[in-house]
Amino acid sequence: MQPNLAKLFFWLFGFTASSLLCSGLSAQAQTPDSAYYGYITVTPSDSAQSSGSTTDNTQPTLVLVQPQTVAATPEVAQVPVVNPLKILGRSYIGVGGNIGLDGEETNLGEGSVVIVSKAGFAENFSLHNAVMFGDETTTSVTLSLNFPIKTPVTGQTIVIPFVGGGVLLQPDDDWKADPLVSGGVDIPIPPRFTGTVRVNVAFPEADETDLGLVLGVGYNLKLF
Repeated sequence: MQPNLAKLFFWLFGFTASSLLCSGLSAQAQTPDSAYYGYITVTPSDSAQSSGSTTDNTQPTLVLVQPQTVAATPEVAQVPVVNPLKILGRSYIGVGGNIGLDGEETNLGEGSVVIVSKAGFAENFSLHNAVMFGDETTTSVTLSLNFPIKTPVTGQTIVIPFVGGGVLLQPDDDWKADPLVSGGVDIPIPPRFTGTVRVNVAFPEADETDLGLVLGVGYNLKLF
């Protein structure tokens, strides 16, 4: 009986060792491999293994994980908002009067009704024009350099001093053109009007000057 017991013990020991070795290999096979990015390992539950099904479902299954797509937020174009109060007085047309201060050669030295206008090409450059109706119709055309003064907080233009030079056109002598120097201020009156004060000096003769003061109010226009 001793040899039979020894043989039985040997077989039991070998069976136990083989079972332990197989269990270790199975555990290694069930460990998910981190090198497979985008896949997960699914192992059947214990309840499925304990069921009466004869199908071997002990092998792990690799399942592809679909990436979640995040909807891109559409970009909204940024449109600069222009404050209309910042461009008041750039262009206008209106009426006023001329007060003659000196000289008699042109309408500048006499009182007259005036149509005033301004055409602004840019913030700092413009044409200041005027048509004076008196004994004769006289037209002044001045290319002006503007110096707008704005509030530091809102950027609203409060006054626009200007200075420039041009010509004074008279209908006599086939529209005689006399040199002209002009300066003054445009004062925006929100939201539609602009007041203007201009001092014009013309040189009809080499030794003579005509001086006039123009006061007017213009209606704002958007030309440029």
